[in-house]
Amino acid sequence: MRGLLPEELVEEVGARTDLVQLVGEYVHLEKRGRHFVGLCPFHQEKTPSFTVTPEKQLFYCFGCGVGGNAFKFIMLKENVSFPEAVRRLAARAGVRVPVTVEPDTGEKDRIRQAHALASRYYQEILAGHPAASDARRYLAERGITREMQERFQLGYALPHWDALINYLQKQGYTPDELVAFGLAIHGEKGVYDRFRSRIIFPIADAQGRVIGFGGRVLDNTRHLTCLSAGPKYLNSPETALFNKGSALYGIHLAREGIRERGYAVLVEGYVDVITAHQYGVTNAVAPLGTSLTKEQGRLLMRYAMDVVIAFDADAAGVAASIRGLDLLQEIGCRVRVVTIPQGKDPDEFLRREGLEAWNALMNAAVPLLEYKLGKFLSGQRCSTAAEKLAALRYVLPNLKAMRNAVEREEGIRTVERMLSLSWETIRGELKKFEANMEGKRPNSDKIASKRHNIVIKERQAARQVEAGLLRLMLEDPALVSKAREELGDNFFKHRGYRQILDTIIRLGNDCPSVAVLTNYLEEEEQNLLAALLADELPPGDREQMARDYIAALKRAHHREQRQELLRDLAAADRAGDDLRVARLLLEIKRLDALKSQM
Repeated sequence: MRGLLPEELVEEVGARTDLVQLVGEYVHLEKRGRHFVGLCPFHQEKTPSFTVTPEKQLFYCFGCGVGGNAFKFIMLKENVSFPEAVRRLAARAGVRVPVTVEPDTGEKDRIRQAHALASRYYQEILAGHPAASDARRYLAERGITREMQERFQLGYALPHWDALINYLQKQGYTPDELVAFGLAIHGEKGVYDRFRSRIIFPIADAQGRVIGFGGRVLDNTRHLTCLSAGPKYLNSPETALFNKGSALYGIHLAREGIRERGYAVLVEGYVDVITAHQYGVTNAVAPLGTSLTKEQGRLLMRYAMDVVIAFDADAAGVAASIRGLDLLQEIGCRVRVVTIPQGKDPDEFLRREGLEAWNALMNAAVPLLEYKLGKFLSGQRCSTAAEKLAALRYVLPNLKAMRNAVEREEGIRTVERMLSLSWETIRGELKKFEANMEGKRPNSDKIASKRHNIVIKERQAARQVEAGLLRLMLEDPALVSKAREELGDNFFKHRGYRQILDTIIRLGNDCPSVAVLTNYLEEEEQNLLAALLADELPPGDREQMARDYIAALKRAHHREQRQELLRDLAAADRAGDDLRVARLLLEIKRLDALKSQM
């Protein structure tokens, strides 16, 4: 995430910035032991959970899980990119920033740079090219102001087959690269632009870096040869940077609003998001299609646990809402649903009714259980015992999925009110439902479930061991080479810990302080690093702790190897491969002998 700025400049600016003083300009901090604490500036809270550690020059919030260094703090607080955060802190510290810098040469950086160039190219076309006059007229008719067009970096793709290819070739990119980056397509007659004669909606990651595009064809250009068989909306294909099931449109502009308001608003389309922000609803984002994914839900959960779904009021919108409700509840979100009246979508409602009516709509959002039960009961009688039982059974899976007792009791009270059933009756049916679900599973499934629970506990224990070892490595980098000698190169299973360790190894002897190390990590790993360092190391002999952690990882690795060999042995036995059976038995014996020497 270092962008185009020299490492020496970034490190100098970081060294000249005192994090406690910087955060203190935004947050009232109080000293508690070795830390400073205050109310988190990124989410609503009454009890301080935001911690600044002067020794490490890192911050971490135990409430929302956000952490990082001074650059990360400015990026989040001011909603700016990493290079802009460096420039602002450089100006504050009196450090001169050079006008020209050398670009990074990493593969992902090259893809990002190509998308950044393409985005600026599309924006310039929309702003002044004669061929974009219909696109400008369409956006004006939709009421999207020039300010919002610039904020969301809207653009236009010319109807030519190779306009973008020709432009990017002049910037040093080859046609094959552009195909791999999702900006061009291989056809029978060669390579041509993926997006043609479309309004372009750049899709950015949480840091504001363009990773893909969405393109909308104008209705009066459908007759063009290059678009006659194409869809109305077209997204970038999956690339090394872009997966539409993991991205949310507008997240880079909405994350601060989500934290400030304590919840996210999910709308359906690009224009819904833009209009929402134009009217001040700055916590609105959209999935790239109506089907939500767990990855999108987890992305939202970085900033808030509460989500309001405000999809279109047509039948498809309602169906999408119900699918999304179940999925978001499954991963731990607290979900409410807005029903937009008179079949309007969020864009149309805001334009006709205004922000005050929208806020009233948000305040009237209903919890997922009430929404689903209401939809089930709409147009149906529910007076007989059988009808009430059918309605209750419809929402029993949702009650069962509620993870804490308070939420579950609230859900039961909702059902009690809507179906005129007693709390005891609902609770009794829920217990029977849970027992029946357990009883219906075949014995093999129960055994698998028990094994699954054992695996989960083993993984949790392994993660604690990995966290402990990485924490020691951050205090004593010499442990990295010792652990690699004992365990090899890929001994961390947790992806985030592995990324942090790989970065430390890649930097080698030049590995900087943990505050500077943060600059080399993606946002998720930054939060993870800050969380690790926010807790104090336990007392005791650190060398012995390191030996214990390494030994525990060795034992875990041995168990995994043995389990894999046993699976292979069973497969070989079923296949009647006696020679392979013999070889595997010898391998298991050798592995057990090694274990006895641990």
